[in-house]
Amino acid sequence: MKEDQVSGLAELCAPGFIVQEVANALWRAIRLERISEGSAEEALRALNDMGIELHELDWAQASQGLGVACDLNLTIYDVSYLFLAEKMRVPFITADERICEAARERFRILHIKDYL
Repeated sequence: MKEDQVSGLAELCAPGFIVQEVANALWRAIRLERISEGSAEEALRALNDMGIELHELDWAQASQGLGVACDLNLTIYDVSYLFLAEKMRVPFITADERICEAARERFRILHIKDYL
C-alpha cells in the first residue's frame, strides 16, 4: 500500500454488529465441522485483543443508510461499513468486488487485491 493511503489507518474500527456477524460465522463453521468450538472461542479472544473500536449506527444514520443502500443495491450492513470509513476519514478497504463496483464513485474504497 502506498504511504499516503495508509496514514491514519493504524487504528481498526468497525460497526458494532461485526461482533454478531463474526460470532455467527464461527457458529456456522462449527456446525459444518470446519472448526472446533475451542478454535472459534480462541478466534473471538484474538479479535477482542486486537482492540477494534466499535461504532454504533443511530436511527438517523440508518435512515440515511437506507437511501444509499437502495441507490447502490447494497445491504445496510455494507453501507454501515462505508459510512464508518467516511466518518473516520479513511478509505474503506475490502476484498468484495461487488461493493467496490457499486460504491466506488460515491465512497473512497481500496480493493485489497490491488495491494497483494
